[in-house]
Amino acid sequence: AAGLGESFQDHVRRREYATALSRFNSLAALGQSAPEWTQARLLAEMAAERAAQQELPVAFLYALRALDGGERGPEFLSLVLRLATELGNLPVHQRVAGIMRAAGLELPAEYSGKLTGPPPMDRMVRGTVTLWVDKGIKIEKGVGLPDRVIGSGFFIDPRGYLLTNYHVIQSEVDPKYEGYSRLFIRPSDRVEARIPARVVGYDRIFDLALVKVEVVPEYVFSSAADPELKVGNPILAIGSPAGLENTVTGGIVSATGRRFLQLGDTMQVDVPINYGNSGGPLLDAGGQLVGVVFAGIEQFEGVNFVIPFSWVNKTLPGLYRGGEARHPWLGMAVQETARGLEVVYTLPGASAALAGLEPGDVLLKLNGAEYRKLGPLQSALLDLEPGTLVTLSWQRGSETLSGYLSLAERPFSPLEEALSKDRRERVLYPLFGMRLAKTGSFLWRESYVVERVLAGSVADETGLSEGDPLTIQAWKVNEEERYAMVQIYVKKRKSGFLESAVQMAAYLERDNFI
Repeated sequence: AAGLGESFQDHVRRREYATALSRFNSLAALGQSAPEWTQARLLAEMAAERAAQQELPVAFLYALRALDGGERGPEFLSLVLRLATELGNLPVHQRVAGIMRAAGLELPAEYSGKLTGPPPMDRMVRGTVTLWVDKGIKIEKGVGLPDRVIGSGFFIDPRGYLLTNYHVIQSEVDPKYEGYSRLFIRPSDRVEARIPARVVGYDRIFDLALVKVEVVPEYVFSSAADPELKVGNPILAIGSPAGLENTVTGGIVSATGRRFLQLGDTMQVDVPINYGNSGGPLLDAGGQLVGVVFAGIEQFEGVNFVIPFSWVNKTLPGLYRGGEARHPWLGMAVQETARGLEVVYTLPGASAALAGLEPGDVLLKLNGAEYRKLGPLQSALLDLEPGTLVTLSWQRGSETLSGYLSLAERPFSPLEEALSKDRRERVLYPLFGMRLAKTGSFLWRESYVVERVLAGSVADETGLSEGDPLTIQAWKVNEEERYAMVQIYVKKRKSGFLESAVQMAAYLERDNFI
């Protein structure tokens, strides 16, 4: 603790507030404090630092977190008011103006009365672009065809930074791609233009990318943090379906909380979304930014998905740092059960395994806060940096255990990491939802019995149950198509123990790792 305290003070003196915040959170996990400092004050300093660097969206994000944490200094409130004005965020502007009036503070004239209502739709459309990735020529059946990727994007920064999807610009940053690739944008009001652009940062897990283009946008989008959208709420999407720029479509929120990505959740919407819409903004009925369009299921009309902006905000600072965004993790997989969040796997050598967690343990608290759902726990972890210490408590039988864990950097695919470091029969549990116990071996083949099947898992849907004896015949991991497959001979108890061959497959990107 003494060393952490000295490190914290050293980073504060050097005005390295992001690292200081990580040390501060580690001290808090150890039950220690930093005199004269709070998390909200550190976030306010980070906001001022980023504002001085003209990284307004990141400064605004930190300022909102500091505001929610109780920071109320006059200079800080003036900063938030300025950021809300420059980014055109009316809800936050009104909120801060109300706080300042209640405290008897005078609103700076240059930030008072600038925002009076939501902008007209035609102005918001001018804040969107069409992205073109020119990949040269592809040969199909002996004929050369232009190879293009089309997507949408929208400005979030007056300096010309915009958001889009990672899969739109993947060829620009993927080290495995060896072909030609050039990125351009087409402004909404100059569809004949092709302006070169470059990728600043990207996040494969959230399918997001930050792109820089040398233009001054006419409009920038800004989110007021966590919109409370409910099923049935009307929404609007702006994008370039099939390359048709300036297209606005409307619909409703069909469902929330869809577990579609490795981290966080998504909204299901019925807004018409087609090839080219990916990366465009989703707005609520009041014109507020609430999400980023990222996927649709072509076979089913009206089944499309959006990343809520509350999750986008979690990765935005990492995108501005450049390169691939980093996320923290504990090195384990969990399952939502009636008992709570039950551990189903720990990666050898990771923090969870080193702390002694085992499959069957039930997580109770992280840093003193109780979690019974995966989404809120992942959200809490994403507010921390790799290298931060946390306290974790868990239940094993009737015993309550606790420990200190250091957050590590999360790999893109935890399952691939597990397959490279662990016995494959152990990885069957988080991958297919069945826990095995070895019963013997014969002619170089090991035999097992199913100890546990998770409800709703691939194994459960295949009809496997506890007590089924089986042998593993073959494994296949397809890194290009992103799936793993296993072939087994099993004597299903539900089928009178008649032996049958079963093949199971699952995507490598699972949503239950933390």
